[in-house]
Amino acid sequence: MKTHPHLLVRDALAVEFVSAAGGAAAARDRLRALADWATSGRAHDALAELRVEDGTPLFAGGDLTPRFAPLEAYARDRSRRFAAALEWIEAEGCAGDPLEAARAAWDAGLFFEVHEMLEPIWLHTRGSERDVLRGVIMAGAAMHHLTQGNLAGARGLLRDGARHLESSPGATSLDLERFARALRALSERIDRGEVRGSDDIADPPRLERR
Repeated sequence: MKTHPHLLVRDALAVEFVSAAGGAAAARDRLRALADWATSGRAHDALAELRVEDGTPLFAGGDLTPRFAPLEAYARDRSRRFAAALEWIEAEGCAGDPLEAARAAWDAGLFFEVHEMLEPIWLHTRGSERDVLRGVIMAGAAMHHLTQGNLAGARGLLRDGARHLESSPGATSLDLERFARALRALSERIDRGEVRGSDDIADPPRLERR
């Protein structure tokens, strides 16, 4: 079981987002409450339902519990990103479509959540769909590594992700060839020392439809 507060908060929030993106109404209500807290500071009863892996409440009395209070800026940032991604998912009517939901998460900069959303599905798929899911999962993990400054981990995952996507370019409505090229180009920029972290990427690779 994880013990570091940052990992506990990250994982608890990711679970809520994945559930909401899959169509769970209760999770969506909690994320809306989070978004309201992030922008206005208003307390909602729904926040009291949020708990981390070891059972500790994330909120008490409308504020983060003292254990997690130092992560307030992080929690507010994630809450705003969740709201943006869910707004797109609802507007497009694609709740329950893992790849389309992953597109929304990707565009919102929720790269860890892309990995968390798709990995359970990847474990139970076969054929070209499995390669596509694995490629996108690796891409999400690579971008997450970049946000943490792990260049070596990001570089290898970008290349491996591109390779899997290139093996099944026509498997979905997404432009996987273009996405794979962008992943390879980013890995090459890391090789040349042009990218040392996510702040150096003005135009990250995009998951777009053909």
